[in-house]
Amino acid sequence: MLVCSDRTVSHVELMALADARAARLADCGIGHGDLVGLCLPNGCEWVVAYLALARLQACCVPLNAASAVAEVAHVVRDCGMRALFVSADRAEALEEACADRVLLCPDGAVPRARPAPERESGQGAPVGAACLAYTSGTTGTPKGVIQTWRAVRAGGSNLGRRLRLGPRDRVVTALPLAHTYGTNVMNAALGSGADLILLERFDAEAMLERSARHAATVMAGVPAMYRCLLSQPDGPTPRSLRCSLSAGQCAGEDLATAWEEHSGAPFVEGWGMTELGGMAALAAPELTGRHGTAGTALPGIRLRAVMTEAPEHVVPPGEPGELQVYGPIVTPGYWNSPRQTAAAIGTDGWLHTGDVGVITPDGRVRIVDRIKDVVLSGGHSVFPAELEHAIRGHPAVGDVAVAGLPDAVLGEIPCAWVVAEPGAALTSEEIIGHCRALLTPYKLPRRVVLVTGLPVTANGKVDRRALTSMTSGSENPHVAE
Repeated sequence: MLVCSDRTVSHVELMALADARAARLADCGIGHGDLVGLCLPNGCEWVVAYLALARLQACCVPLNAASAVAEVAHVVRDCGMRALFVSADRAEALEEACADRVLLCPDGAVPRARPAPERESGQGAPVGAACLAYTSGTTGTPKGVIQTWRAVRAGGSNLGRRLRLGPRDRVVTALPLAHTYGTNVMNAALGSGADLILLERFDAEAMLERSARHAATVMAGVPAMYRCLLSQPDGPTPRSLRCSLSAGQCAGEDLATAWEEHSGAPFVEGWGMTELGGMAALAAPELTGRHGTAGTALPGIRLRAVMTEAPEHVVPPGEPGELQVYGPIVTPGYWNSPRQTAAAIGTDGWLHTGDVGVITPDGRVRIVDRIKDVVLSGGHSVFPAELEHAIRGHPAVGDVAVAGLPDAVLGEIPCAWVVAEPGAALTSEEIIGHCRALLTPYKLPRRVVLVTGLPVTANGKVDRRALTSMTSGSENPHVAE
């Protein structure tokens, strides 16, 4: 059974809806290997559209429902998708961005009900691609990560088996389905026959109420969600839970212990990324001493830690190194980006994750640092380069650097240090408003600091570590929360 805010459908009804939606797509000329965008909020229609694309062996391109028009336009142009699912309230705004693509509104309104344009030679998804998941990176613009059918299926089944999901389970989550973690949980629940209780967006009160009403047995979220749930003293205690899953960011032993005491259920952490079709490591609920670790590698997946300066050398167990992953969940590469693919995946097939971790002698994984500059805010990955690229587009901005600041709830928040052009008048509110038109809300700077210059290292690069101390003083009095 799938329980959403707007409706409840059985597994049988869900499959019938997916078949009908697949037929509708076929009537529009969509078929095997076509790229189709999915820009919908969490809900029954998202799941139906996803399953319909799977029926046709089309490739899903998930987009955050709140994505800015500029972000959607970039993805549409970059991958050449033939159609895009959108909610009716966003169809008009996305009309121009989608050019001649077919817009499909699941509520029945079809603003452009015509067959998809003929696919040009050489277009279409790579062979075996189930999903093209866009993530930002060092280039400053989102790039498509190819996730194969093999990876997606392995990701869902591995998660389901490690958590021992079955038809008697009821999984509650508010994770965005447009993100790999959310899709992974959805596939694990539906693939195991469990009920999926899906919230459109996270709200602590609603999460606790749904969990109690449906007697949820498994909860999936990110650390920031669990912190918010613990801050609801008057909310119902989810005593029906047998397991709580956290990923997207290290939760820490204090949070894990507090949530276990509150719920009475084991708190387990996993570790993965967009370049994987699911998680690479996950702690089993029965694993002793699991707090502070991401457990052990999932079936069929090999992990190793290598020297960051010499990645051909594997470090001994217990020593920190860059974590690398090998197995069926690893992406074959980035969309139309052979250089980035070669940099991320070695000729031996091992993925360079950019995370620094320790693998203990008994195989447990503990994340200790990041090579990349990504800011993990509430389980979302915010890449400084993308945010910097957007801010530099403001005519009054001379220079900018972005880094993360600690936050009690979200873990980190993206902060922008901005240098104005000589003689230009600039406010932090202006910067945030400028970004709002270009970026998804979770990528917006939560804080803007106006400075006269940026700190640099000896080789002339921005010193991001030094940035975090420049949040007060006469040089930078303007701070926007």
